[in-house]
Amino acid sequence: KKVLFKRLSNRDMKDKLIVKERMKQFEKDVLHWKNYNYVVINNKINKCLSQILKVIKLKIDKKKIIYDKRQIGKHVKKLIM
Repeated sequence: KKVLFKRLSNRDMKDKLIVKERMKQFEKDVLHWKNYNYVVINNKINKCLSQILKVIKLKIDKKKIIYDKRQIGKHVKKLIM
């Protein structure tokens, strides 16, 4: 939680209540990541964009999209701690 809270707090957000509300929503949403059709980690914009484009191409080509669920789970765990 500290990592995400710090990221949100460092943005140009005047109202800290917005950060608190986003954190509450994050806590609800992140627990359901396994239910999502696609999961992309948004740490670095170029890598994130590349992953999104890869998912789109695989979907268009009707190929299977394989995720490293351990990596995603590890990242989620880091965010909620």
